[in-house]
Amino acid sequence: MKRSIATIASVAAATVAAGIMLAPSASAGSGDGTCSSSDICVFNDHGHNKSKGYYDLGSPALKNFHGRHYFNDGAYIGDSISGWTAGSGTSCTGFKFFVNVDFKGASIQIAKGTKGEFSSPFTGPYNDIISSYSKYGC
Repeated sequence: MKRSIATIASVAAATVAAGIMLAPSASAGSGDGTCSSSDICVFNDHGHNKSKGYYDLGSPALKNFHGRHYFNDGAYIGDSISGWTAGSGTSCTGFKFFVNVDFKGASIQIAKGTKGEFSSPFTGPYNDIISSYSKYGC
């Protein structure tokens, strides 16, 4: 009987370990602080200065920024994004920002592999008003 309990315990431990190894990596999600190559990293200020607040948006889409706060400064990310660095490691065409939650309202598409700020005549109207995000062309 002791041997079968030890065998069951070993099988259970191996199953748990395998499940942990097969789980998706944390970098696949939003808000883990990595700004990995498949994420779009957003900034609280112009200039892409992480010390003034940054947040990584990965997968899946984030339909509401409520409750999300920048790393390094703690400010709320909704309606306060001023710049971005879009990773090129995604199979999608790019990233899409919406001015309202639930992917509603006006939107702007950001191509993967780009870096920019919401200050040009084209992107300026989107400065500090973004509330949800998804990838496009996947």
